[in-house]
Amino acid sequence: MPYVLEDIGMKCTMRTVEIGKGTLGTTTLLQKGVCVPGASGASVGEFLEQSLGLSPEYIDTDVRTIFLNCSPVDDIDGVHVKDGDVLSLSAAMPGLVGIAMGRNTAVSGFRSDISAKDSGEVPEGDALVTVKLFNLVAQDAGPAILARGVVVSVEALKSALGDAAPDVQPDEESVILRVV
Repeated sequence: MPYVLEDIGMKCTMRTVEIGKGTLGTTTLLQKGVCVPGASGASVGEFLEQSLGLSPEYIDTDVRTIFLNCSPVDDIDGVHVKDGDVLSLSAAMPGLVGIAMGRNTAVSGFRSDISAKDSGEVPEGDALVTVKLFNLVAQDAGPAILARGVVVSVEALKSALGDAAPDVQPDEESVILRVV
């Protein structure tokens, strides 16, 4: 059944496909990135809660590393997302990299030149944000995010899921994927 993404301003028509829980390759798909509809102008924290369905407690305790467009984010309430952004989430990473790139660590001030900063006026409206999930965040939050529905290119779907990929039409570029 075709689905028009009117609620996020998309003019294309996509079909919803479903896969079962535990399908091999979903972690790979989450690491490569899935597109999640949200609101442009929302803070990173708001996006995590409203669009991904993560609780504030989970964000504070388990999502220790956040990158927006390849820049580490410390202030999730002071940096805002817009259409086309890439948001990467990870639990605490080990070693020096984990200390240097983790949120609000003792050494995060030393990387202030590369940290994400708000670019000023972020246009409000609908957005499609690519979300990449790694390690425990992919394991813990990934299934619920996939159950909410994400937009995935057919190429990425086939690449990550292989033979477990649902049947798609040759002319389809993207589908809405849901885990049931």
